[in-house]
Amino acid sequence: MAGTQQDNACPATEQALASPRPGRTLIAGPVIPLAVMAITLAVMLWGVSARPYWGDEADTVSAVSRSVPQLIRLLGHVDAVHGLYYLLLWPVVRVAGTSEFATRLPSAVAMAAAAAGVTVIARRLVSRRAGLCAGLIFAVLPTVSLQGHDARPYAMVTAAAVLASYLLVRAAQDPRPRWFAAYGLSVALVGYTQLFGLLLVPAHAVTLIGLSRRHRAARNGRRALTCRWLVTIAAAGVAMAPVAILGWAQRGAISWIPRPGWHDLDDVANLMAAGSVASVVMIGLLSVLGGTRGDSLMTWPPAPARDAARAAAADRSLTWLAVPWLILPPLLLLAVSEIKPVYNGRYVTYCLPAVALLAGTGLAALRWPMRAAAVALVLTLAVPAQLGLRVPGNGMRAAAQFLSAHERPGDAIIYPEPSIPPWDLAYPQGFAHLRDISLKQTAAASGRLYASTVPRPVLERRERGVRRIWAVQMQPDDNPATYLAPGFHLTHLWKLDGYLKVWLYTVAHDQK
Repeated sequence: MAGTQQDNACPATEQALASPRPGRTLIAGPVIPLAVMAITLAVMLWGVSARPYWGDEADTVSAVSRSVPQLIRLLGHVDAVHGLYYLLLWPVVRVAGTSEFATRLPSAVAMAAAAAGVTVIARRLVSRRAGLCAGLIFAVLPTVSLQGHDARPYAMVTAAAVLASYLLVRAAQDPRPRWFAAYGLSVALVGYTQLFGLLLVPAHAVTLIGLSRRHRAARNGRRALTCRWLVTIAAAGVAMAPVAILGWAQRGAISWIPRPGWHDLDDVANLMAAGSVASVVMIGLLSVLGGTRGDSLMTWPPAPARDAARAAAADRSLTWLAVPWLILPPLLLLAVSEIKPVYNGRYVTYCLPAVALLAGTGLAALRWPMRAAAVALVLTLAVPAQLGLRVPGNGMRAAAQFLSAHERPGDAIIYPEPSIPPWDLAYPQGFAHLRDISLKQTAAASGRLYASTVPRPVLERRERGVRRIWAVQMQPDDNPATYLAPGFHLTHLWKLDGYLKVWLYTVAHDQK
């Protein structure tokens, strides 16, 4: 990007981030970021509808299928931390419907935007080649595709984290109020998209401290920069207060999360690579190379006399940005989980851009033959996981298709659970055609994600008016027979996928 007007209040830090070095390019042309964005979007759209909705995605459909006042009411009870995501998705659903493609498209676009942002950051701090490599590494990471194919907010918070990190760099280069205002708004956006995304703030604090301490001149300028950052974060914190308060009040929604163990560290490593030991090693080696040598624009193996001078001049700007971003949020979340379990791999998806920045910079630091071999190896390791994400699954979609093919007029359905999941909203072609005799109040009317059920005596009275009752078992310990009135017998049981089963009960004289 083109250089901005310099601020004399912090010349050392600005020089650390913006002064040209041998081989460094700050061309503002949008061609490379747009190309990376287009490639990433193509990868995200490839097979985006292959997998059926899972439980949390069905919750998303439940939330955005209601009116705005009903949605606001829902957020007062549950999922306030996802409120902004639901509100952004709401008009998309009104225009395009609730198909997997429509609801996952915003996530795919968000990951494409994040890839463009990764490219811009690496190009600004290192080189155009590093920007291109970092953006492409991001595009091929399987976890990026996993969350780009998910109608949940984790792709959007990833894009917001990239934006906030880019604006931190710009504010450090040019500490004028407009950049800090934009940075503060982006931090608030991170928090409103996912509350745990605010763990990026301690990482940014380390980034700012590290960049300042490497350049010991202009102490007053560093203090001014730090003060502006603290004021900005305080303002963002005030803006975040409502969702933080509601999130704390609704913390019971994540009470299912178990206490983390050593396997969660393995989960973090696989999350950041391609799901295999070999990919963890490969991405790890490239990241170490990028963090230790990439900022100096060295090529590796080095030519000692020439590259030693470059190494001495390196300020490790990208390393100070990416390493805290990669390490601190997962470690802080795991540490807090020792007191109150809150860690889940999806909650640190927004750290993936840091992996791409480091690994992409390491890739760019290799000489051409080794770079080509590394690219081929990364692709080879990523392809199996990428293909696995696009294998059509069964799940709720298979159950809906089965019911649609076998149901008869007058058939009813019950749900062997205390509440009724929103399967009829996610897959109306199968579930919505059956009369739900267990329904007391719809999810939208009750202000909850799930509909409520009638008491058992009321259910039994309703069952006497039907001849065939369907039940779909999504949990291994469900027993639909306990929800049926006397006189019903199991006619058929179909096992569709894993513990997914479809049951058909009929009255004794109607068995066929």
